[in-house]
Amino acid sequence: MKSGLSESYRWQRGYSAPPWGIDLLLTDACNLRCSYCPIWGENAVVPARPHMMDTDSALRLIRSVVDFHPMIRLFGGEPFVHPEWKKIVDFAHGLGLHCTAVSNGMRLAREAEDVVRSGLLAVGISLDTTDPANDASRGQDSTATVQRGLAALSEAKKRLGSRTPVVEIYTTVHEGTYHRLAEWAEELSSWDIDKLRLQHLIWFSSQQLQSSMDLLRRDVMPDPSFFRSEDASYTQDRLPRIDVKILAEQLQTIRSKEYPFRIESHPDLSVEEMVRYYGETEFQRHDKVTCTTMENYAFIDPKGRLYPCLTLDMGNVFESSFQEVWNGARFRSFRRLIRREKRLPLCHRCPD
Repeated sequence: MKSGLSESYRWQRGYSAPPWGIDLLLTDACNLRCSYCPIWGENAVVPARPHMMDTDSALRLIRSVVDFHPMIRLFGGEPFVHPEWKKIVDFAHGLGLHCTAVSNGMRLAREAEDVVRSGLLAVGISLDTTDPANDASRGQDSTATVQRGLAALSEAKKRLGSRTPVVEIYTTVHEGTYHRLAEWAEELSSWDIDKLRLQHLIWFSSQQLQSSMDLLRRDVMPDPSFFRSEDASYTQDRLPRIDVKILAEQLQTIRSKEYPFRIESHPDLSVEEMVRYYGETEFQRHDKVTCTTMENYAFIDPKGRLYPCLTLDMGNVFESSFQEVWNGARFRSFRRLIRREKRLPLCHRCPD
């Protein structure tokens, strides 16, 4: 009985058990300039200044969290441009932790053997349907470069007798891709991949932003601001130029077929709700489930700033212990707000 009361007391005051996973944003540098990418950098500067996470700081952080055994995901920017990504993964593995990575795939051909030998369990590769659509947003020959990398990775796995990393393709649904998703899924059936993840666009209206900032200002911090200028990156009052009827047909086709890989949709909503998602400026989800990202994941930027998903600085884990920041006063205030409101107005198009 005493234990139950204690847990209830901690939950009401915003405490959380350690997270299931930790995203290490090894760098905000990237070797691509995708037209729709929201990572603008400090003070909305494009391109982002190339901050690199200090390796020794990353190793100390990993050692400090080993007791609760989180999954470590390398993120960015482009994590494989960090000169010591292999050292960081080797260190984590040496402590018994599992690692994955998300990449644009542009360096995969040269890194393929190191990626396999590193023991990464999975690599997510961003790729937006076929050559014309992908190259239009990412740069000429980007598709061919990624395909060469995937072929090199497949060959290295066979040569080294490894089943990992599994390959996941992350395809962003936007104005240039939405009408060819079913065709893309069919094409991927001949590729050596394990998952297709449809990543839907993230944005919020200026009214949703204002309402959210008012809540944050009242309950969490007097002057809330995003250290990665998310208010500029994601605020949009114009709906994307997406024909929702065609999008619905594409999603229904995909969901009615079987493929030699798994398909996920982020967010995982019904086709009917996805039509509303792209058709209503002030879209609100029908479900009332409380967001749990802030309970399950920690996101850490190259400078050591821990944030809950939105880049609100909750404290620096290179200057204080992880647990001090994870259950610090600011993060607990944020959790109390989300547990009460279920999600902020700007979170209705969140992929999680």
